[in-house]
Amino acid sequence: MDLNLVLLVTSDKDLDQLVIATLRDSDIAILRARNVDEALKIVCEHCADLRFAIIDLDEGCHGMTFLSAINSLRAALPVVVMTGPEDAYHVAALAYANKAAACLAKPISAAELRMVLHDLDHAKLELTAA
Repeated sequence: MDLNLVLLVTSDKDLDQLVIATLRDSDIAILRARNVDEALKIVCEHCADLRFAIIDLDEGCHGMTFLSAINSLRAALPVVVMTGPEDAYHVAALAYANKAAACLAKPISAAELRMVLHDLDHAKLELTAA
């Protein structure tokens, strides 16, 4: 079964619009959560059907706890972490330690997001074929 759901966790309207615009011409449906509580409900309900998760980690430790919870529920889910430029180094180190597939400092472009998602999707397909 093709997995065509993406979880987007952000309260940043600009990031929300960027992801929508980036995925507009794809067959991917976006499940939006504005906070960690909403996101946990979505992960629990749709865990097996998620293709990616895109998480804005401006919430600090709540975000890392959520990232760890995702890994407990579905370890192979590629997670793209986004954060503000002032926290990028610190958040990236913690995100990668919690098995994030990519970490990007905002602001990012649609082209940059498209490239990261394409690379993650390609790597996932290679792992599935092996």
